[in-house]
Amino acid sequence: MTTTLRLACLLLLISISVRPDAQTPLQFRDTSIKGSQTFAIIVGVSKYKYIRPLSYADKDAILFSDYLKSPGGGNVKDDNIFMLLNEEASNSNFWTKGFQWLKAKQLQKGDKLFIYLAGHGDAIDQDQFFFLGFDCNPEGDKNNYLVSGTIQLFNLKKKIAREANKGVEVFFIMDACRSNELPGGLNGQSFLNTAISEKEAGEIIMLATGAGQESLEDKSIGNGHGLFTYYLVDGLSGVADSEESPDYKITFNEIQTYVDKNVPSVAEERFKRKQEPYFCCNENSEKVISTVDPVYLQKWLQIKKTQNRGGGNTFEGFRDPKLPHLSVDTLLLETYNQFYKAINKNIISGNSSAEEYFQQLTSKYPGNPYTLDAKSTLTVKYIDYAQLKVDQYLSCIDGISQKEKQENVTAAVGLEKAIDYVREDDEDFANSLRGRLYLLKASGNNDISNLFQNAYAALSIDPNGAYIHNKLALLHLENNNMDSAVFYADKATKIAPNWACAFLTLAKVQKSSGQNNSVVKKKANELKKKAGMKMNLPKSSFGFTIGAGLTQLNVNADTNSIRSPFSRVESKSTSVINLGIIFYTFLSKNIAIRPSATVQFGKSDILFHLRTNPGEPEVIEPVPVNYSSVSGSLPFVFPFNGKNVTPYLTAGASFSLSLSNTNSTDSDLPLKKTSFTGDAGIGIDIPLKGTKFVLSPELKYAASISDSRDNSGSGFYSSFVNSFKKNFVSFNLYLRRK
Repeated sequence: MTTTLRLACLLLLISISVRPDAQTPLQFRDTSIKGSQTFAIIVGVSKYKYIRPLSYADKDAILFSDYLKSPGGGNVKDDNIFMLLNEEASNSNFWTKGFQWLKAKQLQKGDKLFIYLAGHGDAIDQDQFFFLGFDCNPEGDKNNYLVSGTIQLFNLKKKIAREANKGVEVFFIMDACRSNELPGGLNGQSFLNTAISEKEAGEIIMLATGAGQESLEDKSIGNGHGLFTYYLVDGLSGVADSEESPDYKITFNEIQTYVDKNVPSVAEERFKRKQEPYFCCNENSEKVISTVDPVYLQKWLQIKKTQNRGGGNTFEGFRDPKLPHLSVDTLLLETYNQFYKAINKNIISGNSSAEEYFQQLTSKYPGNPYTLDAKSTLTVKYIDYAQLKVDQYLSCIDGISQKEKQENVTAAVGLEKAIDYVREDDEDFANSLRGRLYLLKASGNNDISNLFQNAYAALSIDPNGAYIHNKLALLHLENNNMDSAVFYADKATKIAPNWACAFLTLAKVQKSSGQNNSVVKKKANELKKKAGMKMNLPKSSFGFTIGAGLTQLNVNADTNSIRSPFSRVESKSTSVINLGIIFYTFLSKNIAIRPSATVQFGKSDILFHLRTNPGEPEVIEPVPVNYSSVSGSLPFVFPFNGKNVTPYLTAGASFSLSLSNTNSTDSDLPLKKTSFTGDAGIGIDIPLKGTKFVLSPELKYAASISDSRDNSGSGFYSSFVNSFKKNFVSFNLYLRRK
C-alpha cells in the first residue's frame, strides 16, 4: 500500500506543477526600432464568474491577436500585444496592468493602437455604457454596474482621445452584445452601440452590430467564432482585396464592404436574425488598414479549408510568457521573487508580506520594471479583494458578522492604497473606485456616525446608485430612524427594480416599522430565484475515469474461542483497477456532483493461520477472494478557486453489485452481492491546453459502510468469521469535456 500511496502522491504533485506561474516585469518600448510601431490591447471573455458564459469570445481574441502577428497584420511582436483572456480579464487588470503597459510603450505620432474587446457589453443609459469584465456581478439589475467589475467605456473613450490627439492611429474594435439576457436587455444593447458610435473620439470604429442587435456566434466557422470577428480577420488577411483590381492593400472601405456583405447574409441564412456591423467613419474610406501578404493569404485560405466544422469551446487563456533578457541585480530579482511568493500565498500585509517586499523594491529600485510590475500586481490584489466584498454585499448576505465588518474595513484600507497608486497614472479609474471605497467604509465596524459619514460620501459620488441607498436604509434601520429607512429602501427598489437585495431590505424595514411586508418579500424571493437561475454555471459534461490502487479486506474473526482452529485471520493487500463513465454538473458556483458508473476488478487472499503445537511449523490456509463488480457513485465535489488549475475535495457514497466470485469463495467464504462504501478524495482539475478537455488526477480513500459478509454462508471458514469490511486507496484519472 505504501508504494501505491507514494506513486499516487508523486503523480498528484506532478499534476499540480503542470502550469508553473511565470512572472514578467514591465517592458518598455523597444527604442532600437526606428519609426512607427503597432500595439494592441486585446480582451476576450467567454468564461464569466457570475454571468452566463459565451462560446467563442476568447477564441475570437486569439484569432485577432494571431492576425496582428501575421505578415498581413504587420508582424506585431508579442511584446507589443497586451492580452487578457477569461479569468485574467478583470476590471482591475485591464485598467491597472493594461494601461501601465501602454504607458511604458510611450506611443508617439504615427504609431497604431488596436483596442479589441470581445465578450459581454451592456449599458445603464447612453452616458453609462460598459464592457463586462470576468468578475462583473450585477445581481440582476443594471444599476449595479456602477460598482461591479465593469470596464467603463466612457473612460476608455477619453484615453483613446488622448492618444488620437498625439497623432496615434487608434482602431477601436468591439465584438460585444452577444446576449440580450443581461440586465440592460435590448435597450442596453442599443444604448451601448449608440453611445460608442456617437461619442467618437478620433478613432476608427468597428462594431459587431448596429444599435439594438445581437452579435451572433457560429460553431460552424473556423472551429467556432463570432461572425463579425471571423469575417473581419478573413477580410483583413486578404480576402477583402478587390477582385477586379487587386493591389494587395485592404482599405477601410474594402473591409467594410466585405464584412457588410457576409455578416448580415450569414446571420439571416443560418439564424434568421439581423446583424448589421457598424463602421465609422466615411472620411477613412481610402485609409489602408492592412497590407496583404500573398504567402500568408494562401496559408490562411488553406487553414479555412482544413478547419473542422462545429468545434469551439472556451479557451482557458494559457500563454507562455517569455522572460525578457535583462541585466538584473541579484537582490532585486530575489526581492521580486519573494514578493510573488507572498502574493501567491495571499500574504498581503505583515512580516514577509507582499507589502513589505514591495516597499523594499520601491525604496531600493524606484522606477525599475520589476518594481512597477510589483506595484500594479499589488494594486490589482487590493482592488480584487475589495470587489469581492462589494459582490458579497450586492448578493445581500443576511446578518453580517463582526468578522465580516472587519474584513470590509481591511478591504477599504487596501482599496484606498490602490486608489493612491492608480491616481498617479489614471485619475479617471481612481475616481471610479471611490464609490466602492466609501461603501466598504460604511459597511465596517466603526461608530454609527462615521458609517453615516462614509455612506453620504458615496451618495455624493453616485446619487442614483441603488447600492448606497440600500446601505443608507440599513444604517437608518440600525439607528432606529424608521422614516428615513423606509425612504431610502423604497428609493433603492425604484432605482434598481430587478435587484433582490433592495426588496429584501425594504421588507425588513417594513417589518420593523409594523407594516405588511408580504408583497415585497414575495417580490424579493422571485427576483432572488431569477438571479440565481441566471448565475453563470459551467456546462454539464460527460467523461471517463480509470484508476488503480490497493484494496484490503478487514476481517473480524472469532479466534479467541476455544473451538476456533485458527490462531489469527488476516488479508493481503492486493491491486484493484477500475474504469467507467462519469457525468459532471454544477449545483452552485462552489458545489458540483460527479455521478459515475464503473466496473472494478480486484483480488485478495484471506489467510487463515491454523493453531499448531509449540515448535511445529505454522500452517496457513489461503482462501482467495476474486471479484468483479459494478459500482454507482455519487460524490459531491467542492472546487477551490485557482489561477490556472482548480484543486478540489470530494466526499460521497457508492453502491456496488458483485458480478462474480470464485467457486471456492462462494462455498467457503460467501460475500454479499451488494455493498455500500463512503469515500473522500483530493484532486486537481487541469484544463488541457489547446483542447476541450479537463484532466483530473485524484487520490481517493474509500471504506465500507456495510458488512460484506453473507450471514447465510455455511462453509467451514465462514462459521469463524464475524464480518468483512473493504478499504480502498486508489489513484484515479478523470477526463471530461470543459
